[in-house]
Amino acid sequence: MKDKPQSAFKKAAYIRFMPAWKASLFLFGTLIIIVLLYFLWQVSQLQQLSLSHSLEHSKIIASVIERNAQAATLSQKTVEKIILIFLDNTARFIDYLDTVEPFSEQELSEFAIESGLTGIRIIRKNKKYTEGPLSWLKPETVLCLSKKNTLQYLPSEHLFLLSIQKTDGNGYIILGFAATLIEKLHEQSGIPHLLKSLSGLSGIQYIRIESNKEKNTTLSPHVFLKKHNSILVAETRMSFGKDILVLGMDTRYFIARNQQIWNEFVFFGAILAFTGLFFSWLLHRSQTGYLNKIKQVERKLALQREDATIGRATAAIAHEIRNPLNAISMGLQRLQIEVNDLPDEYLKLVADILKALKRTNNIVTNIGQYAKPLTPEKKKVRPGDIINHITSLYNQKCIDKSISIQCNISKDLVIIADPDMLEQVIENLIKNAIEAQINGGFICIKTEKKDQTAIIVIENSGFDIVLPNTNQILKPYFSTKTRGTGLGLSIVQKIISAHMGQIDIQVPVPGTIKITISLPTGT
Repeated sequence: MKDKPQSAFKKAAYIRFMPAWKASLFLFGTLIIIVLLYFLWQVSQLQQLSLSHSLEHSKIIASVIERNAQAATLSQKTVEKIILIFLDNTARFIDYLDTVEPFSEQELSEFAIESGLTGIRIIRKNKKYTEGPLSWLKPETVLCLSKKNTLQYLPSEHLFLLSIQKTDGNGYIILGFAATLIEKLHEQSGIPHLLKSLSGLSGIQYIRIESNKEKNTTLSPHVFLKKHNSILVAETRMSFGKDILVLGMDTRYFIARNQQIWNEFVFFGAILAFTGLFFSWLLHRSQTGYLNKIKQVERKLALQREDATIGRATAAIAHEIRNPLNAISMGLQRLQIEVNDLPDEYLKLVADILKALKRTNNIVTNIGQYAKPLTPEKKKVRPGDIINHITSLYNQKCIDKSISIQCNISKDLVIIADPDMLEQVIENLIKNAIEAQINGGFICIKTEKKDQTAIIVIENSGFDIVLPNTNQILKPYFSTKTRGTGLGLSIVQKIISAHMGQIDIQVPVPGTIKITISLPTGT
């Protein structure tokens, strides 16, 4: 009889506590489902991030290839124009000498060797010709003979031919110029070579250009996942002129992150099942913070990878552009030295082209310097010595422009820095200050030490720009000069950041700019 009350008590207790157990089970199940949905959303966001990154990467590479193609085309036209001018002047000189006294074959051979030509042929009135060296031109070669100067390119013979009509109208002069080096230049600056270089970059599985079967349609950029050599890649297809650019990006990093997220979900679910509501809430909050941190690190890594890729592509492009620029510059200098009877207008044209080449080379140098990473070679440096050296170099220019320089420099200030980079910073700021003051003004330079920080202040007049935020002038490609690259102050900021320093820009009064550089002394 005593067992009945105990049995009834257990039954009542079971009935009493069973709803709480079900509520707890339902709560934990709901939390696990919520966490599962959250992780699924994270995986979806990660995949979208991967596809978006691949699409943006493809757009950048397409822009790089397009710029390279434009530069190669411009280089080819410029080189052919220079060759035309050079051969035209040489042909007219030969015509003049032949009018005075007809050339012999030996004389033409010697003249061709001295002029760097493959061969020369003079066709006379009776269609007979004199050439040197003998048989330099194949008999089956078809010549374009007309009253206008005609420049032919023979790919099979690797030869440029120029034919002009003689002054008296009775015959033609044909000059041959070897095209081997120019063909090599075009090959190095062409799109196939660029695609081969880009294919070796980290994260790129393949890159190619396919013909567009639907010639009259434009393909909108789109990206999708596919298998390539047992690797899942994000393939982007987008229009590139009349063709299609196809880029495959490696997604193994994102797949590993996906797997890592799922592993974390299993662990987190187990914790929820065994610890309770309080610990599940605490771990969920902790997991949320952890994922946010992972996102920040992921964004930072993606940005660093993108900067590194752009830097390598920019360095490659700058290198490829500088080669044809050097070749063009040497050709123009040779024209100035060797061609004595070049008309004044052509001499002026050559000089203008040389100036343009110099400006272009400076732009390429600045872009390459901005793109490459900086590694300071630090040693003990006295900023005062560098400032005195730079101001002495620009002293005469300041006098000519009625610009006064005032220096308040601490002679005992010593820091640990790269002397060349620090000199580049000081020279860039002083040069900008001088160029900004067309009608005269002032430059004040001051150095001091505060605790373990060296302060360099450069203040000058001539700053007539109104900006909501003066630090905008540190952004890349911001320039008020008609021929500036807008990278000078960006490079300055990059150098200061490489030294773990800071740069601040203020406008104390309208028309005046104050640049303050803070560097750790390292002593």
